[in-house]
Amino acid sequence: MVGDNAVDYLARTDTVRIATELRDGGEVVTPIWAVVVDGVPYVRSGYGDTSKWYRRVRRTGRATFVDGRQRYPASVEAVHDERAIARVDEAFRAKYARYGGPLRAMLAPEVRGYTMRVTPR
Repeated sequence: MVGDNAVDYLARTDTVRIATELRDGGEVVTPIWAVVVDGVPYVRSGYGDTSKWYRRVRRTGRATFVDGRQRYPASVEAVHDERAIARVDEAFRAKYARYGGPLRAMLAPEVRGYTMRVTPR
């Protein structure tokens, strides 16, 4: 099942590649972090809305994750539930503990609100 493959890719891969749509129809591929909590993938913009990939995802509600030749299209939506965001924090801590400073930036109060749920299509 395609969704299961996408979830597996996002769970096992340290730095995933997210492809987002430009207004002219092109796409840009950006390396980011992703975590999976109870089978549900999440991404977060460590730079808030200054990240171009984040602004494009918010505009379109869509992204494609790229693993070599494999592509996983997905819908992406903002998460506002504090309990879900806290669980995503814990998943980031577990998966990226060895990254120190960059991990602290991903857990900063000012970027926690840039958490998004990924739904493979």
